[in-house]
Amino acid sequence: MGIETVLLAAAIAGTAGSIYSTQQAGRAAQRQGEAEQRRAEVQNVRSVRQSIREARLAQASLQSQGALSGALMGTGVAGGMSSVSSQLGGNLNYIASIAEENTNIFNAATAGAKASTNATIFGQVGQLAGGAYQGMTGSTVGATIGKAIKGSPAQSYEGTY
Repeated sequence: MGIETVLLAAAIAGTAGSIYSTQQAGRAAQRQGEAEQRRAEVQNVRSVRQSIREARLAQASLQSQGALSGALMGTGVAGGMSSVSSQLGGNLNYIASIAEENTNIFNAATAGAKASTNATIFGQVGQLAGGAYQGMTGSTVGATIGKAIKGSPAQSYEGTY
């Protein structure tokens, strides 16, 4: 077994290891994103519960004040209760919007991590193939393409139109 064979095997093994590591990094990034998504969901549930709790406390306070003043069935208490309910609805809609945006951010981050992983893998395979090509031909891929473009038929049509 010659040194060329050993070097080729080492290059292939190095590229394979690098591809594997890149895939593992991509999977880890996805798991991290999933964990962040779960954390955001827990925070949203906590926010919803807190908003409901605060609304109930405000409604109870209004009922208590209405009972103390003898106006439990009055329009002031009813208006206050309606206002608290309206504010609760607005808060819950806001929390739902935040949850939707968190999901969108997670999906975009996951897609970006996958694309980055794929780009790295393709780059590594390209480097291996380019190195192999250069080793076999003594010329770089870029030099070969440049020669092909320079001698292409498109050059011979210059000035004929």
